[in-house]
Amino acid sequence: MAKTDEEKIVEIISATEEVADEILVNKQELVELDKRRQYTREAIREIEKNCMDEKKLWITLGSTLVKMERQTALEMLKNDQVVIDAEINKIRSDQKILVNKHRDLEQLSPYSGSNLKAMSKKDFDALKANLPFL
Repeated sequence: MAKTDEEKIVEIISATEEVADEILVNKQELVELDKRRQYTREAIREIEKNCMDEKKLWITLGSTLVKMERQTALEMLKNDQVVIDAEINKIRSDQKILVNKHRDLEQLSPYSGSNLKAMSKKDFDALKANLPFL
């Protein structure tokens, strides 16, 4: 049985809304992860700068307050930082795919700059060698 035009339109609109909802959820998750990354960065900096003479210090793990050795706490925070960065990068790459999928559902062309990558050091050095003002 063939679908009517109204059914096709409703199907397209609902698919577009689902993708848009995923995009918004990812944006909110990026904000939360960035806050967590900043708090972790501040904690690392504080421990490295102001807690040099202390062997043990108090640190919160979730909602629990724990006393642990300074070096162990630093390692845990740095590992957490790596995990957070990996999660942020994964969500950002997924976000590019979702945005292009959303634009495809709306029958728009994909963003031309969404797949840009940074220049490598080798490429930048070659460019710098040929352009005297850099």
